[in-house]
Amino acid sequence: MAREVAAVAPAIVANPAEFDQLDSRVAFGRALGEIAENDSQVMAVVSDYGRRLALDALRSKLPGSVVQCGIAEQNQVEVASALANEGFHVFAPSYAPFITARVLDQVRVNLGMMESPVVLVGLGAGYHAGILGPSHMALEDLACMRSIPGLAVVTPATNTELACALAELAHNPRPAYVRITQAPAGDRALPVGDFELGRCRVLADDAPGDKTDVAIAACGSITSRALAAAGLLRERGLSCRMVAVGTIKPLDQRVVELLACARLAVTVEEHSVVGGLGGLLAEELLDRGAAPGLLRLGAPDRYPEADEQSRLLERAGLTPEGMATAILARLG
Repeated sequence: MAREVAAVAPAIVANPAEFDQLDSRVAFGRALGEIAENDSQVMAVVSDYGRRLALDALRSKLPGSVVQCGIAEQNQVEVASALANEGFHVFAPSYAPFITARVLDQVRVNLGMMESPVVLVGLGAGYHAGILGPSHMALEDLACMRSIPGLAVVTPATNTELACALAELAHNPRPAYVRITQAPAGDRALPVGDFELGRCRVLADDAPGDKTDVAIAACGSITSRALAAAGLLRERGLSCRMVAVGTIKPLDQRVVELLACARLAVTVEEHSVVGGLGGLLAEELLDRGAAPGLLRLGAPDRYPEADEQSRLLERAGLTPEGMATAILARLG
């Protein structure tokens, strides 16, 4: 039987600058602990990985709210779906490749066809777990998840945005996938701003309402590097527009409008260039019949050898300097 329903207040991050510096896995656990203050229905269904997620606050506030399934992600999705169908607000975290590709059939049936309001949480997406090899790199997860009808796909750029997304999904449960990436240490911080599911955020715009030289759309923590690349392009005399895409599905159509009126549209993601944000915006721009030139920056269409995240990003050209160089080369 589900616990008594309580009103849910939005997650409050007292110090965003400090919170954004946490390991994203710790930030996830702390966010759920805060949500549990006002939501007696929240639960976490984990698959062994739960030991690293700072879930002690959730356990202490709501005993029995953390269900351990062991190393069995397909069963994890089934258990999470059963609990969600009974009225619990269920989050199912695991390594991003395991909670997407490994469980794709369970996601199709339970979250897609049956519409069970489970929030899948992909930890260490992109190259974050790259030192463990390609089996632990989530470079196809957006392509997998955005193909499921009715599944919201959320890509927070910071821990603060993550906390806001989790709070909203607890308050209004629905089938969803939240992709968590971690910026390498030393990357610049993004400006704090309001985060709302289904809405993009314009971080910089040299020509509001007018045509610009370059319009960049980015998702996840790599947005900070894309913003830095825009700064380098400005130093070369180019006008730039920088858009953070916090929700891949449903996509805010304003993103398409902001990219359509540019000399060159650019997408940046810590994901394969196939099927992710770049592929999505290529489809949307062509559907409108007003597509500018489009440059998709992301992981090459191959599996890399194991390495540290920062070196994998550098090899993929996903540094501010690498992005700026690729954009300048495309502009000629």
